Amino acid sequence: VNYAVDARALQRIYGNQLAPTHQILPPGTPGYRRFDLYPYNLTKARRLLAKADPEDRQITVWTDTESPNAEAGEYFAYVLRQLGFRVHLKVLNADNYFTVIGNRSTPNLDAGWSDWFADFPHPDDFFRPMLLGSSILSTNNGNFAQVNVPALNAEANRLNALPLTQGTERRYARLDRSYMKLAPWVPFGTRTLT
Repeated sequence: VNYAVDARALQRIYGNQLAPTHQILPPGTPGYRRFDLYPYNLTKARRLLAKADPEDRQITVWTDTESPNAEAGEYFAYVLRQLGFRVHLKVLNADNYFTVIGNRSTPNLDAGWSDWFADFPHPDDFFRPMLLGSSILSTNNGNFAQVNVPALNAEANRLNALPLTQGTERRYARLDRSYMKLAPWVPFGTRTLT
């Protein structure tokens, strides 16, 4: 799916207030090293999905009513349909969107739109709340992909205990790449807001 999402299309949806990226850490964050494991290639995406041949092709895509998030959700549903999935788009009021998708008992939490505004300029603020197994909660869950990889959890915990040196930043860059090789997300860009 990462190959099928065109970040340039999302850049247009967000009114050019989005810098296309395909990784977890955004530019300017300590540990950011630009890479692109999944350049846009719809043909490759279709070929990989044909090879994987997923049994369940019914997907609910979640988004909220706030523009341009609603349009981003519609685009994602469109992409999944192009890949042969039967997609139901579920659009919720922005006021309770994260409460609903953060409740693991909500049915059909297959895929959807999310964003993250950093609380502080440290790479751990991107990994810990959204990718560590310890952040999978029954309510107020922020690890929407429910990723829990013990080796990556351990590395994130080791890095969080270290001062933020150039060596630590290089390790955070490797952690970013390691998570993206698993493809728990389809990152499409970093908002460029004033």
